[in-house]
Amino acid sequence: MCGRYALSLAGVELVDFFEIDEVADPLPPPSYNIAPTDPIMAVLERNRKEGPRRLLSPLRWGLVPSWAKDPSGAARLINARIETVADKPSFRTAYAKRRCLLPATGYYEWQPATGPGGKPIKQPYFIRPADGTPLVMAGLYEFWKAPDASWLVTATV
Repeated sequence: MCGRYALSLAGVELVDFFEIDEVADPLPPPSYNIAPTDPIMAVLERNRKEGPRRLLSPLRWGLVPSWAKDPSGAARLINARIETVADKPSFRTAYAKRRCLLPATGYYEWQPATGPGGKPIKQPYFIRPADGTPLVMAGLYEFWKAPDASWLVTATV
């Protein structure tokens, strides 16, 4: 499962690729090391009077369910497994109602290796499309209302 990924494309490049109708500001800058709880870019489809519109919006990586008491568990909810996403309470509502696309340049996987002095290390490998096009991951997003009445919008892969 994805624990770190990269998005080296700017919002302008994503607007063309995804045929975006509306961009929410401020978008996070491109990054080669997106970690859990970092801001990420997501493509959302919103229904408007004039029909569906695509929105490029910043979200926070790590889902906070709407019923959560606080956002502290978000770093544990960065990935949802397709085998259980419809049944797990943390993902069930988002899976039914709030799906999105999460653009990426690629993602990292680590393989155990041996470092200097025989010490075990993890070797990162960057997985990306060979043709350089964006990798598009399926995502779910959720709205969480904080005690101060502000809104936090979070996502999971």
